Amino acid sequence: RHLLLSGLYIVMWYSFSGLLSVYNKWLFGADERNFPFPLFVTSIHMLVQYILATLCLRLFPTLRPLHAPSWHAYITCAVPCGIASALDVGLSNISLRSISLSFYTMCKSSNLGFVLLFAFIFGLEPIRLVLVAIIAIISAGVVLMAAGEVHFVLSGFIEAITASAMGGLRWSLTQLLLSQPRFGMNNPVATMSKLTPIIGCSMMLFSLILEHPFSEIAKNKNTDSVAGVAFMAAMMVLGGLLAFGLVLSEFFLIARTSVITLSIAGMLKEVAMVGVAHLVFGDATTFVNICGLLVALFGIGLYNWLKIHDSL
Repeated sequence: RHLLLSGLYIVMWYSFSGLLSVYNKWLFGADERNFPFPLFVTSIHMLVQYILATLCLRLFPTLRPLHAPSWHAYITCAVPCGIASALDVGLSNISLRSISLSFYTMCKSSNLGFVLLFAFIFGLEPIRLVLVAIIAIISAGVVLMAAGEVHFVLSGFIEAITASAMGGLRWSLTQLLLSQPRFGMNNPVATMSKLTPIIGCSMMLFSLILEHPFSEIAKNKNTDSVAGVAFMAAMMVLGGLLAFGLVLSEFFLIARTSVITLSIAGMLKEVAMVGVAHLVFGDATTFVNICGLLVALFGIGLYNWLKIHDSL
């Protein structure tokens, strides 16, 4: 039964992750739906997640944190984490307008390298030669992936890699928040209730500056009719539901198994997403692309092996 439940949670995680990635590429991709407001849409996703997280805290009292963070702690720790999260998600969605889903997936596989880098900076991980070597291996994999990309777009590549770097910063800051009860973020639902307002407001601010959604959205072909507006509104809510489901499935998987299982399943998910991108969008991959992905995954696998070895 334990294996069956673990397998079910992995399937849920793969499903939500795959559906959300395909959804984002379909909605924002220049060759797909071409809706040019990724930051505005993502701010709506955050609103949906905040509403759902708040409902969960009301319905399930055991999820409520015992401590509420002080305003000083909230501004100095939670706000930077929220802004890093906004840049991670926002730049990820912007990059999907110009690069393929498969290449985006490959670029995001560099995330662990940035996680380790920021872990060194914040003192969460001691600097060791083997960890520096792992960062170098993952970096080499990213260089190979970029070199082998058929339709290389520099701006999209920079956006995806910067998003990956912000993801590394986000995870290090999140680790700091989760490790200290005074922040009141001892589970993903509580964390979402505290961080999604910051992420959503940051995203909306960036959107107002860069996208001008309220003056431009009516001119877009997707929202030039009542039916179009209703459809896009439904799609925005759907994206928020998928994102919420993804976070919860990750939480259930870690609670049921371990972070190591999540890491190994995550490696397989990267490969699966490249296959999904090929099937759904016809993304082309080259031999050099695949070699780069395998090199990056080797670095991730080496890190997982090291963590298992250290825990024995």
